[in-house]
Amino acid sequence: MAARTLAQAVDIIARRAPRSVALASPFQPGRFASLDYGALSDTSARLAAALNARFDGRARPGSMIVSDLPNVAENLVLQLACSRLGVAIATAKDAKVLAKLDDADASILGAVTADPDGFLAGAPLEAHIDDDELSALLDATASPAADEPVLADAHAYFNSPTPLTNAAILAQGADAAANLGITEDDRVCVSITLCHAFGIGSACAGAFLSGAAVVLPAVGGIRGCGVPSQRAEATRQTLADEQCTLLFADTHTLKALPADDAGADLRLRGGVVKIGSGTEFLDETREFAGVTLATLGKKGGGGGHGHGHSHGGGHGHSHSHG
Repeated sequence: MAARTLAQAVDIIARRAPRSVALASPFQPGRFASLDYGALSDTSARLAAALNARFDGRARPGSMIVSDLPNVAENLVLQLACSRLGVAIATAKDAKVLAKLDDADASILGAVTADPDGFLAGAPLEAHIDDDELSALLDATASPAADEPVLADAHAYFNSPTPLTNAAILAQGADAAANLGITEDDRVCVSITLCHAFGIGSACAGAFLSGAAVVLPAVGGIRGCGVPSQRAEATRQTLADEQCTLLFADTHTLKALPADDAGADLRLRGGVVKIGSGTEFLDETREFAGVTLATLGKKGGGGGHGHGHSHGGGHGHSHSHG
């Protein structure tokens, strides 16, 4: 059976190879240091059930959760849970973005917020789930629903009311898997925000469709795209410590990595660098630690010089790294 949602991609590998590592977040102690496919499937299914119970059965297609979670494992598990429910998940950094989302074709259930002093914590929403409650929901024992109510419908909105569908996420993942030859033996370092089509689609979906492990250089202070030098430092350490074989990064992170890095302590064999808006593999390449990296952007668009990113196939959810 072919996967029709991001969560189904995880479930398919969980049935075939439940003890294969699916997710590692080495900067996070405890439960998310390493999860196998069986555990990731079960954890995200239980979170989906707990979220639906938290919202009195309203966490269904046509609803949305807004979030400011940084690039940590909880973000990925939350996206998988929302994929199971057909719930859109969106980033909202200010009132202007929230107003746009409020006008979208989905009702906002509430916010999942990791920043008690951030915008979302004080936003006028019906419900707020903080770190402690999210942890409790992850520990909940609610039984998951027997049937997934969503196929290829909207999974994520990011910071635009134009949705990125499960179908688009999986298509980008399949494209990355084919171009990079991702296998179950790969450890894929995802050094790009998960609230971005390149992160959740090309990188995570590419790994999950192939039975590979997603490795997050999770730095709690990074939200959105973060600071390139901070991402680069965490990425370089993760590549070495976790012996990652593939790297997904943006051009800003790559430029912040040491240009003279010989990579003697790495197992890196390849990867892809996002160099502009668009989701196409380009003819250009980049080099890091003696390894040739593919590039992703928009053909004919001069993406190699751009600093913005698009959050989905042609949706134009651009933002800067400032």
